[in-house]
Amino acid sequence: MKRHIIGVAIILSTALIGLAQPKGPTVTVKGEAVDLWCYMEGGDRGPAKKDCATACAKAGNPIGIVDAKGTVYLTAGLEDHQPSRDLLISKMDEQVTVTGTLVTKGGAKMLFVKSVN
Repeated sequence: MKRHIIGVAIILSTALIGLAQPKGPTVTVKGEAVDLWCYMEGGDRGPAKKDCATACAKAGNPIGIVDAKGTVYLTAGLEDHQPSRDLLISKMDEQVTVTGTLVTKGGAKMLFVKSVN
């Protein structure tokens, strides 16, 4: 009986995790993929900083998108709660077009990335 209850609990937990999705509009943002530690600390960005930004992102630093107006979007993966690093690591300090779900809370903007071009 305990195995049956545990099995049902695992199935329900897995189903609920799969249903958890951010709530917000689908948007497309054009901008530069940046390592947020370096960008926020010293404004570092651009092709000359690509190797450094890639190394920092690989080390686990958060990745953001900075648009032409200077708006900073913190990024996360949308599908299966994947890290945005999986989607953006090859595009560090390059111009990208990102589509995903935008959530704004407490002045922060988080873009849950569905696709990158």
